[in-house]
Amino acid sequence: MKTEESDLKPDRTPVFFGYVLGALTATIIFLIISCWIVYGIGFSNVVKNFSHTVFPWVREKVVDLPDGILEELTALSAGIENANNPTNLTPHDTIFVSPDPELGHRIKPNVTVSASILETTKAFNFDPPVLFYRHNADLSDDLNEFIKAKSRHHFTYSSDSEGFRKTLPIVNADKAVLIIGDSVSFGVGVDDEFTVASSLQQKFGNRYRVINASVGGYNGHQAFKAAKQLSQKYDFAGLIYVACQNDFHKAKDWASEASDVLTKIKTISNRFDQNVIVILETYMEYALRDIFLDDGWSRKKIKKTHQLRQAMPELCKNNGFAYYDWTDMVEDYRVQKKSFLSGFALYADHVHLSPLGNRLLAEKLHYIINSEWQSIQ
Repeated sequence: MKTEESDLKPDRTPVFFGYVLGALTATIIFLIISCWIVYGIGFSNVVKNFSHTVFPWVREKVVDLPDGILEELTALSAGIENANNPTNLTPHDTIFVSPDPELGHRIKPNVTVSASILETTKAFNFDPPVLFYRHNADLSDDLNEFIKAKSRHHFTYSSDSEGFRKTLPIVNADKAVLIIGDSVSFGVGVDDEFTVASSLQQKFGNRYRVINASVGGYNGHQAFKAAKQLSQKYDFAGLIYVACQNDFHKAKDWASEASDVLTKIKTISNRFDQNVIVILETYMEYALRDIFLDDGWSRKKIKKTHQLRQAMPELCKNNGFAYYDWTDMVEDYRVQKKSFLSGFALYADHVHLSPLGNRLLAEKLHYIINSEWQSIQ
């Protein structure tokens, strides 16, 4: 009897169905475990993290603005910082600043702005939305109620007749001390009387006038240009540059960029009786990195900040500048208070200083001035 070839082949159907059943079982187990994990983390958090990873250019909504409120704020030319510019303001052309051909932008004279740090929809948001509008603006009842309900902290900031952030108390003196920098030394988050300039003015009394020429958004080169301009107009006893680390972020090598800025400042230091102090201020995510760990800054930024801090003392020494490291002050304060959480009290948000932070910085500046500025004794 002839045997057909097909009769000799084994029947693989049970094996095939076994593989399918096994795959289905593994898939079901995987889905059950995944659902359990998603439930524990929270579905919205999973979706949020996934969207941030896949679509990093899509910014997260951080504040709830009813349509009527948004329309009124837009009509008032109000702004909300750190919220993707919902009122569509032109950058550096707002109720407080105007474009400048040399400096990029400068502060308008005689303007007072009301500001509120708003509640945010984003957890652990240390860079919260900040609403600002003209101090004498006529607000509707609905907007007043919205601000009252959503404001976590309110402050005002003012400019004087010369276009500087107002320093209090107002002092008339023959000589002045100039402070340059960005929004940190400008004093975002605090009233006029609590900026580092006002805190230092209170230390000086009537001996010297403190001029705060800091402007939010300035980098190191813009700060230098402001000092150069003003040194041709005023008689200064000294210069203080509060260098926030983000002054150098756009450069590939932060330390090299800082060196370039300090070298430029050296060229005009004779206009300040060779009295120059440089403060390097660091973000809360860096100064308190033992708390934030990997949820704070990227390792790359931390490494670059390390390199910048290591370079600054020698750079300042080579240029004949006094130098102080803000990060050291934060750590000293935590040791003094015997609380690793006390460093948070020095910040108004993740970078700008609180009234306490500005006061402690002014005390350090006053000490350095009295110790090292011979012509100001």
